Amino acid sequence: MTMTDRDARNAPELARTAVSGDSGRDALPSGAVRVLRDRLKANDPVWLGYHVLDRAAAKVSRFFDGRARARERARDLPGVNTREYNRMLWTAYDWSHDGEEWTPSVEWRESVVTEVLVPLLPSDADVLEIGPGAGRWTRELSPRARSLALADISERAIELCRERFAAENLSFLVTDGNTLPGVADGSIDFVWSFDVFLHIAPVDQKGYLRELARVMRSGAVAVIHHPGDGGSAEGWRSAMTAELFAELVADAGMRVHRQFSRWGAGDRFSLPNSGDVITVFGPPA
Repeated sequence: MTMTDRDARNAPELARTAVSGDSGRDALPSGAVRVLRDRLKANDPVWLGYHVLDRAAAKVSRFFDGRARARERARDLPGVNTREYNRMLWTAYDWSHDGEEWTPSVEWRESVVTEVLVPLLPSDADVLEIGPGAGRWTRELSPRARSLALADISERAIELCRERFAAENLSFLVTDGNTLPGVADGSIDFVWSFDVFLHIAPVDQKGYLRELARVMRSGAVAVIHHPGDGGSAEGWRSAMTAELFAELVADAGMRVHRQFSRWGAGDRFSLPNSGDVITVFGPPA
């Protein structure tokens, strides 16, 4: 089998078509037709049938997943990210690696601390961490805070943090997944949550944001890592978007300072999951 000069000129287009699987709703573009002809020649009709059905099924799945997520956002539905599911999931989770299995590298972790957390953390602050898990970021927050309240939907996670951290400046709270009972009004200077809101439904994130507006002092800062693109079924990710999160922050009477996904010199570091963002926000000063 040989490639013609025309095929060679069109090779970049063919490659994009082959890997994207985005062939349009009404008709296949000429590039896709050539790709299918090439695959038929190299295989057989039954294989090609399986291949086309697989690609079509994946596209249909993405379409309906997108519709389901849009409905979650529009009607305050939790989708797969129910509070009870999150409670069961993180209670049964194997925390033997302390959550560091989600850390791409030691250098990346250090960059989060030195270039994201520390520059935003006020000195001598009363801090709230939502979703500490086994204390992945707690060990960075505790020595830098005047006081640190750990709030998690999983009682098991809170037990692990009690066992791991003996600092006198720590307090512990098991939450219902969208409120912060026991955290006093206007008592918090800084809020941190990383890799947690990725799995919290938008309707419950709305609840947390209203609670943060209640517990944060004037001029306090919150740093929340969450989906920015509507999430996906893979990894039971939340249907949150960057735009909706900013709207919910405003609805709660607070303001967004910035949203970003990259940091460091030349934007060297980024969030591991494409589409995620970090939102920095707080009540008016």
